[in-house]
Amino acid sequence: MKNLVLIACIALKSNLFGQWKQNFPSKIDTFNVGHICLNGLKSVIAAGQKFNVQDLDLGYPEADSIFIYNTEDSGETWTSMPVYFGNKAFITSMSAPTSDIWYISGYTNLLNAKLIKTTNHGLNWVDITPPLNPVMSFINMVHFYDESFGITLCDPEGGEFIIYHTLNGGETWTSLSNSLIPDAYLGEFGIRGEVLGDCIWFTTNYGRIFKSMDKGFHWEAVQTIINNLEQVSFSDTLNGVGRYGFVALDFNTTPVIITADGGKTWKLLDITPLGPKTGIFGASYIPNSSYIMLTTAKNSLLTGDFETWISPDRGETWQQISNGEFIYTLNFLDASTGWGGEGQQLAHPTRMFQYTGSPLLGLFSDKALEVDWDVFPNPTADRVQVRVQEDKPSSYLLLVNDLQGKLILRKDWDGTGMLDLDLGACANGMYTITL
Repeated sequence: MKNLVLIACIALKSNLFGQWKQNFPSKIDTFNVGHICLNGLKSVIAAGQKFNVQDLDLGYPEADSIFIYNTEDSGETWTSMPVYFGNKAFITSMSAPTSDIWYISGYTNLLNAKLIKTTNHGLNWVDITPPLNPVMSFINMVHFYDESFGITLCDPEGGEFIIYHTLNGGETWTSLSNSLIPDAYLGEFGIRGEVLGDCIWFTTNYGRIFKSMDKGFHWEAVQTIINNLEQVSFSDTLNGVGRYGFVALDFNTTPVIITADGGKTWKLLDITPLGPKTGIFGASYIPNSSYIMLTTAKNSLLTGDFETWISPDRGETWQQISNGEFIYTLNFLDASTGWGGEGQQLAHPTRMFQYTGSPLLGLFSDKALEVDWDVFPNPTADRVQVRVQEDKPSSYLLLVNDLQGKLILRKDWDGTGMLDLDLGACANGMYTITL
């Protein structure tokens, strides 16, 4: 006889339905959203490029323009614009210190590094590339703290990583002394950067992470436990997560590492619940929390499977919360405001995914909802009913997961009456139910 045991988890309330609120900023564009900047609660600037995309590989950029989406009203209306960048443009970084001033760095198929700037919401752009060797040294990250003060992190020239600062919005640049940053290894180059307050980190193909605690004026470097460190994301100045940069989904499961001391030491996370050959595209700490979100793709970049997983305890345990959305890029302003950008698809125009006000807010909170709720019968052979007793009606997200964290069932519910769940397709075992 079938026997299903349900473990009732902490109750979490949300005021709105919709775990991922999808937006179609344009009816015709389809490209890979690689960068998202958030300016407060309503302003979003996203940028990407077109790839020669196949099932298991993004290939190389195919267009001479980069593509930008912008909203100033939390996704109600969008502006979509192409910006000519150069032959087969590739974006490496984006910064938007204000809703009108944006910076985009990258390079072209002709191996020319480039940094462009707009001060009028993308209508006009100027080239403000620092005086580096544009063939030898690419710009891996640009970040502006305000409309005047900014920094660029560039690949090595002559064995030295090149760091530039500007005090006038990029009109002139000052190169950091080589003595203030560790030497590059032979063949080493930078990949991506992360900024949190005065702290800046950037990763390299050798798995080293460089860190500055004073906005890029002094640097130290440490070796992590994996090579080709693609991305890092920090919740605070101590707790961070990083992922390996893979080329194709035919690789082994993407390694994920974690630090609790600002990047000095790292350990490998156990992400076996995600399954084998999982390509991890987004790896993001939710700011000022213990929650890590991973967005993944299996089997195909064009058709999936696409899944979203979270860990509430810095990677100790994992729970799948969604499937079907190819979230390539993540950016969270705080636990209640965040956006995801879609990887390039051929079946429909590019989507943006909004997290603001979604049930994820409840999942990211350590505060339990003080409400009486029941799940019965428990154990069961097939069907269960859920009942909530609360003075004021609310909206809920209900998740049923197996003990490995795999999502079995997901329901939106208004909390009234009895919610009847059919679990007849589940195998014998124990399952968690989260409200």
